[in-house]
Amino acid sequence: MNTRTRCPGPVFWLLALLLTAASAARSVAEAPEMDPASWQRLASGEVLVQNLRTSDSGGSVQVRALMHIDVETLWTYIASCDAVFDYVDGMLECELLEVRHEPGADISKVRQVIDKGWLIPKMDYIIEVRREPYTRVNFRLLEGNLKTIQGEWRFTGLKERAGLLVTHEIQVQPSFPVPRWIIRRNMRRDLPDMLACLRGLTGGSGDLPQDADLARCPRNQGS
Repeated sequence: MNTRTRCPGPVFWLLALLLTAASAARSVAEAPEMDPASWQRLASGEVLVQNLRTSDSGGSVQVRALMHIDVETLWTYIASCDAVFDYVDGMLECELLEVRHEPGADISKVRQVIDKGWLIPKMDYIIEVRREPYTRVNFRLLEGNLKTIQGEWRFTGLKERAGLLVTHEIQVQPSFPVPRWIIRRNMRRDLPDMLACLRGLTGGSGDLPQDADLARCPRNQGS
């Protein structure tokens, strides 16, 4: 049975890192350059998997989803330590160790434990998370049983297209042997499932079937 460490403050996960809520104006930016087919796939509810690269020592990927929700609501929801267990597959523990404030950003130190099953050793690490409300979150490894974990979340309110574009980029390099096919499978399947689940949990599915997004949550997998 998974154990849950409930912390008194906000945390943010690496394959879905938790954010603190903060007072700031919503970011509205120009839409990133993508071909019309990619925009159509996003509008249809697909979570795009882009720039996927794997090697014997790890991998990197970018995933994007369109959510019909304001960024403040999404930001606040994923600030919940309890909620992360609903959309992050394998999350066992999350603990906020330290928070400090800088102009325009909050810096957190977070410990997380993830268990993806017997094929992958349990991951136990501490990351530094830099949050710039409401546009960007950067994270990097401080210590733990990984060689590398770093990446970014971006939240873009679109001027000419309905919805909030959520972009997540991550690079992971384990310090233990992991078959290359497992790394590729996890990046191609688990990360899109995470974004779709989060969209359903926050009511951001829009005109799309919310049940389809919720079906991709960890507790509903295989049901």
